[in-house]
Amino acid sequence: MKEQTTTLDHASMQRAMRISVIDGMFANASENMIGPFLALFALALGATKGQIGLLAALPAFLSNALQIPSARLTERLGNRQRLVVITSGVSRLFFIPIALVPLLLEGDAAIYTFIALVTIRGLINSIGVPGWTSLMADITPRHARGSYFGFRNVMCNLAALVGTLVAGWLIKKYDFPWGYQVSFYVALAMGLLATYFFSTIPVHPLPKRPQVGQRSMGLKAGWQAISRHTAFRNYCFTSILWNFGVTFSSPLYSVFYRENLGGDPGFWGVVTAAGLVAGIFGHRYWGRLADRYGQKNVMLAGGVGAASVPFMWWILPRWELAVIAEFISGFCWSGYNLAAFNLILEVTPDESRTTYIGVYNTIAGLASSAGPMMGGYLADSYGLSLVIIISGILRWIGYFVFKHNVPASVEIQLRWSDLIPFSQEMRLTHKLQEWVRKDSDSIN
Repeated sequence: MKEQTTTLDHASMQRAMRISVIDGMFANASENMIGPFLALFALALGATKGQIGLLAALPAFLSNALQIPSARLTERLGNRQRLVVITSGVSRLFFIPIALVPLLLEGDAAIYTFIALVTIRGLINSIGVPGWTSLMADITPRHARGSYFGFRNVMCNLAALVGTLVAGWLIKKYDFPWGYQVSFYVALAMGLLATYFFSTIPVHPLPKRPQVGQRSMGLKAGWQAISRHTAFRNYCFTSILWNFGVTFSSPLYSVFYRENLGGDPGFWGVVTAAGLVAGIFGHRYWGRLADRYGQKNVMLAGGVGAASVPFMWWILPRWELAVIAEFISGFCWSGYNLAAFNLILEVTPDESRTTYIGVYNTIAGLASSAGPMMGGYLADSYGLSLVIIISGILRWIGYFVFKHNVPASVEIQLRWSDLIPFSQEMRLTHKLQEWVRKDSDSIN
């Protein structure tokens, strides 16, 4: 019997890539009308820093704990697209009860109900993540992933920018809770449009895994099989420290902006937008570098800025300057995240990719859930400044662990001068001129 393939023909692949851009634009507009404002929403409900840490940690913990079962479910069902459509659609419907919390409850009951709804929403959405990532690998040619996802991320960031600015304007104009509620309902409409467009992407279903022998494959045996891939194993383990360091402070920057710097909640949309604008430029810039110099080199270059983000926030003298910190952060993170997504596609084998992605998401995600929990409660006890400093130190440790333990698939060295736009082209032109001059001298 001929094995079923997941590879699309050229025309279908081009159409799938175009629709994926549209889907991503609506999805990012939706997420950025709610995601950046969840901590401020919780703060308006009366949440403590520890509870805001819980708001980030609990959804991450439960969502990532399901990644391996979700991957196995995806491979068993075969229809990744249908699973993603169902889970994304249902998760976006949770915007409705989330928006209604301040109208129905108050005090701790409102805070913990809000946390529970956000957690359930994230849990449902996470079920489709391994299948979505695997599907993206199938609809994009390996040699052009850097450029394609660079372009896709630019368009997604443009949509996210619009969504963030609109949400910030609504919150500033109508305040709590009406501004947040209107923003969440518009986010729902955008999210459901994204789900619709995703459902129209042409894909081949995964071959269903045979039922025979599946039960004999225990979790320990499965991990032993996966751990044979050294690059994948090392990438997983280095991600633990990095993600813990990143999430140790990342949910608390909006709180630091509001409480330590005295920032205006409505202006937070502008701060977030600054990072998105930087990402628009960054994704095109980093995408070309990723195709030329490889994913690890780009992660290391962008990681310098990503690891330094906490220290940039720590030294801010005024809340208006948060725009500058977020712009630098957005530019550096756009390169790191673009390359990190492509690298996980490179270090996972084509066979059973969803399972490998599920393992990675579980390992990295559990670290990401522990970070905000500990950071939030430490901030309640010792203040946000200490949490931000510790986060910066942990990020730099994770950066060097990654640098020395994860092999690069491309051996071309990226020099700092290569980060200057057109510097590579200028060097090639200079070499060409030298060759022409030498040929001319030899003739003469």
